[in-house]
Amino acid sequence: MKKKRILSSAKAAPDGVLKQKNGEREKRYLALLDNLPVGIYRTTPDGTIIEANPALAKMLGYRESELKKINAKDLYIQKSQRESFRKMVEKDPFTSFEFKLRRKDGRSIWGRDYAQAVAGPDGRIAYYDGILVDITREKTTEEKLKKALTKLKESNRERLKMINELESHSVTDDLTGLYNRRGFFMIAKEYLNMASRNKTKMFLLFLDLDHLKNINDSFGHHVGDAALVELAKILKRTFRNSDIKGRMGGDEFAVFPIDASLTGVETVLGRLNKYMKAFNSAGDALFKLSISSGVACYDPEFPSTIEDLMVRADKLMYEEKRQKHGI
Repeated sequence: MKKKRILSSAKAAPDGVLKQKNGEREKRYLALLDNLPVGIYRTTPDGTIIEANPALAKMLGYRESELKKINAKDLYIQKSQRESFRKMVEKDPFTSFEFKLRRKDGRSIWGRDYAQAVAGPDGRIAYYDGILVDITREKTTEEKLKKALTKLKESNRERLKMINELESHSVTDDLTGLYNRRGFFMIAKEYLNMASRNKTKMFLLFLDLDHLKNINDSFGHHVGDAALVELAKILKRTFRNSDIKGRMGGDEFAVFPIDASLTGVETVLGRLNKYMKAFNSAGDALFKLSISSGVACYDPEFPSTIEDLMVRADKLMYEEKRQKHGI
């Protein structure tokens, strides 16, 4: 009997110590929950808040006792997100979800919820345990960054648009919309390189609008500008889109390449004269269109630069102009 009493007392002592230790652990656990800087909660599927630590109450602007009287569904700014959240948690035991919540004072905050669904004895979800972190500052910074990036993109688009416009202006004649001298030479050189590689003949047309000075003196420069514009329209109508059409300055124009054969050159020049005659016959303008022209051929057997072609065509054009005026 004495031995049994000793054994009995030996067993009783550890049980008491164990209960004491468990009680201390629970106190430390509850103290930890109370002092954690993140929100800790337990809610039922219908939204009843069973547990909420002080950090969660402070985050939402309530006292703990007040928060437990509120349904969790009512805290969501978009109530449909509560159901989405539940489905995600039940599908994935460890998941996170971001949404906006409404504080007691009406302000909204962003929360990131780390939650898990806990099943009861019957296998159905009994409650949700979760940790809620206030990520409002993070989201605000993210939104500011998005806005800054959007503004930067818009600024870059405007900058690119401005660059394109500047580049367009740098190679385009403002009055006629044709290439200016710089643009014409830049692209003509590429065509000439292609002709050289392919061993192809090409013809360059250089022309001058006759009597522009007389038009300006008689009717004013605005009418002279109109004459230049009308000639540019006829050039666009006469030649292919792929042909480079440029205003070299003043009353001088050039087209390259206009064709690869002499017969083709004669055909296209005939079409040019036809369109000018049609314009003059209409009699809608104060002026008549007339041109002097010269055509130079690029022969790959005897290569030359675009500048050389221009000089040769220019000489032929002035020769035609002299003959017109009987010089």
